[in-house]
Amino acid sequence: MTKNSLVKIGLFTFIFFLSLKVVVDTDLGWHIQVGEYIVKTLSVPKADLFSFSQPDYPYVYHSWATEVLIFVSYKWLGLWGVTIFYALVITLSVFFIYRTSILLSGKVNYLLFLWSAPLAFIFAGGRTRAMGFLLLAAFYFLFTKFQLKNSRAIWLAPPLFFLWVNLHGSFILGIGVFAVLTLTLRFFSKDRSANFKTLLIIFFLSLVSTLLNPYFFGAWKQAVVMTLNSTLALRSVNLDWRSLVEPSSGGLIFATIVAMVIFLLFFGKNKVSKIQKFLLLLFFILSLLTARFVLPLFVFFVPVANQTLEDLKSRINKQVQSSISVKGFILVLYLVLLLTALSNFLETNVANRSLRQYSYFLEKFSLTRLLYSPWPYEANLFIKENLQGGRIFAEANWGSYMIWLNPAQKVFYWGAMDNFIVNGRSFVFEYQDIVNAKPSWEEKLNQYKIDAVFLPKEFPLVAVLNLREDWQKVYDKEDAVIFTKRN
Repeated sequence: MTKNSLVKIGLFTFIFFLSLKVVVDTDLGWHIQVGEYIVKTLSVPKADLFSFSQPDYPYVYHSWATEVLIFVSYKWLGLWGVTIFYALVITLSVFFIYRTSILLSGKVNYLLFLWSAPLAFIFAGGRTRAMGFLLLAAFYFLFTKFQLKNSRAIWLAPPLFFLWVNLHGSFILGIGVFAVLTLTLRFFSKDRSANFKTLLIIFFLSLVSTLLNPYFFGAWKQAVVMTLNSTLALRSVNLDWRSLVEPSSGGLIFATIVAMVIFLLFFGKNKVSKIQKFLLLLFFILSLLTARFVLPLFVFFVPVANQTLEDLKSRINKQVQSSISVKGFILVLYLVLLLTALSNFLETNVANRSLRQYSYFLEKFSLTRLLYSPWPYEANLFIKENLQGGRIFAEANWGSYMIWLNPAQKVFYWGAMDNFIVNGRSFVFEYQDIVNAKPSWEEKLNQYKIDAVFLPKEFPLVAVLNLREDWQKVYDKEDAVIFTKRN
């Protein structure tokens, strides 16, 4: 085995360990349960499985194949299995971006790719959209290889989109990116006609391949409905659809770095092609509108950043590059990554031991506690043991955990229900009317025959129920309170 091969193995082994993190997706519970349902019944569900509030609502489980993989991973190794699954997905995604960078500039900056791994996990890791990230990275590699070498590997695009439509609903984003790349190549490439005709044929076949799914046209309908619903109606409640530069999106630093690179590309001498510049600028602008475009932005940015770094490196005096201060700075960056990987492993080893430990991690250490109320395991266990079969109104993100802890439990709300359109609006607003104690809250609780409420203490509905004699408090701890309705 050559030295170069050993370096590559070491690089991606390090990237894998950097991607081993606690999976904190609030939807993980219902993803596992959907996967289990498919494995046990050998059928893909086409209606709501988990709620008593909208029983049998027709729903497209657009990540059904990924949910099978998640369940198998979980059944195999518990939470560690899910962690390893997502680490492999992120590592493979970075591998395809690495290969694309090799095609564009002939060499890579290893430190850049090591740092790209934890950043990729922030934007895509631990959630089913990581599959969309992987397939987008793979497709861009195929496209770049076709663009530069007229590679016939581009004919793998239709089977790739067949996988994509069954693994995640972001296939619609992939089709959009394919269209943009095709038009970009048409206007910027020297050899326009032959490549353009080939791409049109492959694009058509890729479109057809997206119909090969259990829902047929339903997958497209759901993808469009989700996009329009989230973009137009849910931006105020769904953090994923806000601008990349908003604090809640966590992408301000990344956006600043991208903006600096774009400035260098357009106002300095460089070897980056017009196509790469255009794609980077386009998806940067789109990401400023909604952070959902951060994944293609990331896929396009890293190869360009690699080219830019290598170009800057070639202009810097070798004596400066070999100076103690520069080498010391680079060593510090490697040490930070090493400590990050070690910290990730220790945290994951503790959190993945049991659901109780997992809940403790969410409450004490996960950054998601700054955005969502951490799931209280003990309170949920009280419900399982004392309110079995009850119609419980719970905090929206806790529904998935309730299903996970007790698969027999039906819930008022679970993670996908923001895309349930009931009476012309997202069902999440029905939930918010109740939890925020809007004037119709009591009528709605009666309508859904709610006999217990399970919420964080700071929610408005809790303050109201504290004053009501027809509701009694049966559980009261710092992290949650449970009310039951008096007979």
